[in-house]
Amino acid sequence: MTIIENLNIDFKNKTAVTLGNFDGFHIGHRRLVERIKETGLEAVIFTFSPHPVRFFAPDGGFRTIYTEKEKIMTAAATGADIYINCPFTRDFAELSPEAFIRLLKAKTNCAFLAIGENYSFGKNKSGNALTLRTISKNYGIETEILKNVYYDGECVSSTRIRGLIKDGHMEDAGRLLGSPYFITGRVVHGKQRGGGMGFPTVNTETEPEKLLPGDGVYATKTYVEGRALPSVTNIGKNPTFHNDVRTVETHIAGYGGNLYGQEIKTEFRFKIRNEKTFSSKDELIKQIRADIISAGCI
Repeated sequence: MTIIENLNIDFKNKTAVTLGNFDGFHIGHRRLVERIKETGLEAVIFTFSPHPVRFFAPDGGFRTIYTEKEKIMTAAATGADIYINCPFTRDFAELSPEAFIRLLKAKTNCAFLAIGENYSFGKNKSGNALTLRTISKNYGIETEILKNVYYDGECVSSTRIRGLIKDGHMEDAGRLLGSPYFITGRVVHGKQRGGGMGFPTVNTETEPEKLLPGDGVYATKTYVEGRALPSVTNIGKNPTFHNDVRTVETHIAGYGGNLYGQEIKTEFRFKIRNEKTFSSKDELIKQIRADIISAGCI
C-alpha cells in the first residue's frame, strides 16, 4: 500500500475512493474498502489527520481507537492500493461541500466513490451523503452510499467501539473491529516490581491520543521477534503500590529477553478482572499467578 501524507498528488489513472475518519477500521469501514476494490480501479482510502474532533477540541479529552501509525497498519491489511492521509487544517475545514469534491476530483482523478450513509463533510458538516452524490455527479463521479452495518441490533460505529473498549469489553470490541484491538509502543523502563516478585513485565509507552481500555487485568497476546506469545496486561495505577501514573504493563509468558527500546504490539483478548488494592505482597503474588492461569499463559 502506497502512503501519501499530503495533497501534492496528481493521479493519471482513474481511481475508486472511500472517504472517512476510519478510526479503528471497523467492519463497516472494511466493507467500504471491499466495495472500492470490487471496481477494479486503484482503490484509494482518503482520510484525515488529526481527527477533526481533536483538531477543534485538542484539550477535550477525545481519544482515538488507533494512533495514526496503528491506523495505517490496519488500513494496509484491507488490501487498498493507496492511503491518503490528508492534513486537516483550518483552511481545509472551511471548504464548502462543492469545493471539497472539486479538490477530490482534481487530486485523485476519482471515478467512483463509496461512502457510508451517515457520512458528513464540508464546512460545519453542511454536506451529507445525498449532497455528496448530487455534487459528485456533476464531476463525473459515480457515488454509492452503503447502508450501515449492524451487530446485535445496533449500528457499528467508532463511538460504540470506544465505549466497549473503555468498559473493558474486548471480545465485543474485536468483533466490531474485525480483528483484536491492539496497542503498539516502545518498551520503557518501569519500577521493575514484577521481576522482583518472579513475574517480569514490560512497560509499553503509548501515544497521548490513544484510547486505552479501562483499568484492569487483561488476557493478551504480544508479538515479540516475529512470535505471538500469550501474555497478561495490567492497565492502571497499581493501587497496591500507590502509583500516580497510569501504565501499561505486560507479562509475556516464556520470554526472558531484553526488549527495552523496542516497539511491541499487544492484542487484547478479554478482561480477567478489575484492578484492586491488595493487603500484602503475598496476596498480590497469589492473584498474579491466578491471572496468568486465567490468561492461558501456563
